[in-house]
Amino acid sequence: MTAEKKPLKNPEISVIVPVYKVEKYLNECIDSILAQTFTDFELILVDDGSPDNCPALCDAAAEKDNRVRVIHKANGGVSTARNAGLAAARGNWVGFVDSDDVIDKTYLEKLYCAGKQSGAEIVACNLLFMQEDGIPCRYQEQPLRTEILSQDEAIHRMRLTPLIQATTRLHRRDILEGVVFPVGKNYEDAFTTPEIFERATAVACVEEKLYHYRVQSASIMHGKANLKNLDEIDANYGLLQCTLRHGKKDAAYLQYALMKRYFRNIKKQLSPELLQDARVKQAETLIAQAKMEIRQSGACTLRNVLETALCFAKPQLYFDLKYRK
Repeated sequence: MTAEKKPLKNPEISVIVPVYKVEKYLNECIDSILAQTFTDFELILVDDGSPDNCPALCDAAAEKDNRVRVIHKANGGVSTARNAGLAAARGNWVGFVDSDDVIDKTYLEKLYCAGKQSGAEIVACNLLFMQEDGIPCRYQEQPLRTEILSQDEAIHRMRLTPLIQATTRLHRRDILEGVVFPVGKNYEDAFTTPEIFERATAVACVEEKLYHYRVQSASIMHGKANLKNLDEIDANYGLLQCTLRHGKKDAAYLQYALMKRYFRNIKKQLSPELLQDARVKQAETLIAQAKMEIRQSGACTLRNVLETALCFAKPQLYFDLKYRK
């Protein structure tokens, strides 16, 4: 593993981008980062053994701009790439961008200023969902408004899409010390979010859609399900346990309902042979454990059931009624 072209001084922000088989989108992603109105940052491109032209594109970007550093490593998955980027990062703040996405030119400036002004260790913004060609999707959630959340309230809302995704967040470096994205697991953001949020005292929210997320039809989130998708059950169980630790029974019930919903959807797409796999049985056991914990906590209330149904049917209305009081 080698890091190239070291910056002359430590930057204020480190932006980490895992790179693997995204030749079609990589330059657009890099350009959006280098065009930021906030300029005191380093861009760490982690080439995760990409077999296409991505390694050369990374090196070319580093040749053109001394804020760009490149790490070439053997393929190990997005978690290993993020972990390598974290180990090399020198900034006081750390952000993550996926290599097929783009960010608004004010993304770093607005998140950084919100963090400095509020004293929050984490800052998050809303997402703009794009189709593969870059055209905005018809449906756009907007769960966050500009406000400061205590740790308690941030954990309460942790499952909201902008908060659970590492890419929508800027983190003060110290709260990421020792955080390791789980190797070999999908949904690595959901696995690590509870640990990160429990280290923070406050989360600042920026209402603007500064992170532009490209919905890929063949991605983990939107492609055909396989046994690896069951990682989502494990990740959501971790979120459920965190919400119960902090007494957020409504959020815990929502997590339980999501676990069941995801499992049903995944099972529908698995072959009869895969349905007999031990991994499926493990997921069933975990859901049964979650059910018992939810019942013991007293989270199975009519209100929680109705709120969860509203979240599934009309998410924006749910956000507005529950969080914009």
